[in-house]
Amino acid sequence: MAPHGDIVRLSLPLTAGVAVGVLIPASHLLALSCAAMLLAVLWYCILSRTRKPSAYMVLFLATGLFVGASAALYPLPGGPGVFAGARARRCARLEAIGVARSGTAPLVEALVLGERGGLGRDVVAAFRESGTAHILALSGLHLGIFYLCLSKLLWPLGRGPAVRTCKSVLIMAFAAAYVLLAGASASLVRALIFIILRESAAIMNRRADLVRILFASLLIHLIISPLEIRSPGFQLSYLALCGIAFLYPKMEAWYPSDGGRFDPLRRVWQAVSLAISCQLFTAPAAWLHFGTLPGSFLLANILALPLATLFTGLAMTLTLLAAGGWCPAALTHAADTLSSLLIGVLKIIAS
Repeated sequence: MAPHGDIVRLSLPLTAGVAVGVLIPASHLLALSCAAMLLAVLWYCILSRTRKPSAYMVLFLATGLFVGASAALYPLPGGPGVFAGARARRCARLEAIGVARSGTAPLVEALVLGERGGLGRDVVAAFRESGTAHILALSGLHLGIFYLCLSKLLWPLGRGPAVRTCKSVLIMAFAAAYVLLAGASASLVRALIFIILRESAAIMNRRADLVRILFASLLIHLIISPLEIRSPGFQLSYLALCGIAFLYPKMEAWYPSDGGRFDPLRRVWQAVSLAISCQLFTAPAAWLHFGTLPGSFLLANILALPLATLFTGLAMTLTLLAAGGWCPAALTHAADTLSSLLIGVLKIIAS
């Protein structure tokens, strides 16, 4: 078994248990039965002092059943994000920074804060028909860009052990604040758990294995919010990560590296293999929920995704500067240029 085998053996039974517990019609009898099963298995593991992996798999399966049945019976109340007022103020500041094109500020609001009300119908249609609607939905991509921006901003502080710990704590705190500000969608919460696990591993000087973090995040996420397993965003987010973790490394290796030298064709192949890996794993869930598959996903991800990533990084910088009421003209001009280029490319692909 691989080094990450233990967390996989625990995470998958818990996921299966939560799925069954959520799908079965909620009832007090079901919840009590799952609680009794969980206590019986836990009592057996304690008394027998067993170390058999199968016993712990059954224990986590029972835990998932209990968590899913209880959450379905007593769901937590939902509502708008706790920072809805702060998000509205950020949007007002963005609209006042003086961008030349009227569509730039709404696109910044959509890609940074998740506020899509200002986008025109033609822009929303271009994202949808080009197969890149996932870019508009705040996800791990956006928090990943935020994470990279934070890492670059904190890089001048140094690389000593104490400094690295402080930087990790700051990154986790700012990432959590951003997730709350942006509405805490399932994919954002997944990305936040990823960052917390990665930075915690860095603090403890442990290697951050992608597969281990993926399944640990799945386990933690389902315990915190088991009803999210029914969310398309939750399913697509974790399925995409499974594609990146299991298929992408194999596909990327088909085009070997040439001694670390810059190879444009290899970069293109990396983008293609990443798009195919994510699409193959998410296609069944996308078809189940939406009844369609984007036919131009490969072209859209090669052309539009780099532009969207670059624009989102610039948009986050604009958002931070707009919070202080100031933004250089060069940045607003660059944002105007990138937004028009991105929308133009999407419209061409959609047509």
